[in-house]
Amino acid sequence: MDQKLFSIINGFAGRNLFLDRLMVFASNELRYLFIFVLVLQFGTKHSNKKIAIESIISVMVTLGLKKLINYIKYRPRPYLTRNANVLLSSLQDSSYLSKHTLLAFAVSTTAYLYNKALGKFLFISSFFIGLSRVWAGVHYPYDIIRSSILGSIASLFVNKLNIMIRR
Repeated sequence: MDQKLFSIINGFAGRNLFLDRLMVFASNELRYLFIFVLVLQFGTKHSNKKIAIESIISVMVTLGLKKLINYIKYRPRPYLTRNANVLLSSLQDSSYLSKHTLLAFAVSTTAYLYNKALGKFLFISSFFIGLSRVWAGVHYPYDIIRSSILGSIASLFVNKLNIMIRR
């Protein structure tokens, strides 16, 4: 199923220059939106600073988990093992988890816990980041699904831990 979904999504790459550029933008540049949002949170009221601080902690946790999981599990990137439409150059490290998607969902989940509207906006942006990674030929769909779940769970864990510490 993963291979089939990859073929369908990645099969759209190279057919429309505008969509390809949009997906490359989403894959490479949309992540800076999350940094911008976090910086803005520091300059606002106290509850928004919690979004930024918990997001940063969640990001650090997910990066640690990614490093550990990639040490245990290696999966070659799609363009290395199959005929793929490649729109981006990428490292030849493991495809098993998508760092872009992990981090986007970690921040989105934390934002959603404190500000539903901001969280929903960031979740939509996270979805496009994940989709763009498959479209561009650097990840399989299940890599994106795994990453979105792990990024969200890490944020929920950090939030629960923070609540327990504050008691």
